[in-house]
Amino acid sequence: MNEPHASAPSVNAELTGRRILLTRAKSDDAIARVLRLAGAQVDALALTVSTPLDSAQLDAARARLADGGYAWVVFSSWRAARAVADALPRARSLGTRIAAVGEATAQWVSDHAGVSADLTGAGSAAALLECFPAPSADARSVLIPRSAAAPDTLPDGLRALGWSVEAVDAYTTTPAGADDIDADIAGNFRAGRYDAAVLTASSQARALPPLLGLPPPTTRVVTIGAPTAATVRRQGIAVAAQASSPTPDAIVRALIDALARPAHADAPEERDS
Repeated sequence: MNEPHASAPSVNAELTGRRILLTRAKSDDAIARVLRLAGAQVDALALTVSTPLDSAQLDAARARLADGGYAWVVFSSWRAARAVADALPRARSLGTRIAAVGEATAQWVSDHAGVSADLTGAGSAAALLECFPAPSADARSVLIPRSAAAPDTLPDGLRALGWSVEAVDAYTTTPAGADDIDADIAGNFRAGRYDAAVLTASSQARALPPLLGLPPPTTRVVTIGAPTAATVRRQGIAVAAQASSPTPDAIVRALIDALARPAHADAPEERDS
């Protein structure tokens, strides 16, 4: 899933007194910061671990990108962009265009590679495909560095538009080890001491039941994106609310909505994308 971009909350401490579990842990996390500004007590626990991959295929794709061999390079996360960031300035100078699934990934590319995205989606692969151009008669192919566990939504959608696509695994995401799970947080989760849990990616949704168990009835689950919501439901977990966009402010609003719902009140069914 795309990394949410920091934004100032437009709510005034409406989560005061609420205890929230965020199922990822990173330094200066924009989501955690804005939830705390909204008054919540936030515990962050990484349920997954992402590891960069090295391969001859990725090395070859990086070199071809630096030589201007692709018409577009498409990123669905900052981790994917990180894998080829060094090649982006030269690729841009040679005419390669850059697309990002969401604003946060586009911002990461700007901050770390010094180039701006030509096309930025609304936070999902499906939304990016809706605005992606069709190829010209002499168009080169599209490079998609991605997670080894990524669905084929982007490459299949681009091929349906007529593009030749090279999708290359750039990193892998696996469940955290049981020994890496904070015992106090796990105990508080199982005891129902969290008002809500925020899941930002499908990999977290899959890791939750084996590592922590199913959420207690009093813990509302909020997700980012329809694919994550669909994965959560496949684990037999109700989704109380889905953020309208992958931004901290939208997550705050989704939490406020979820906590206003009666227990067990699932949000309307969403279609996977």
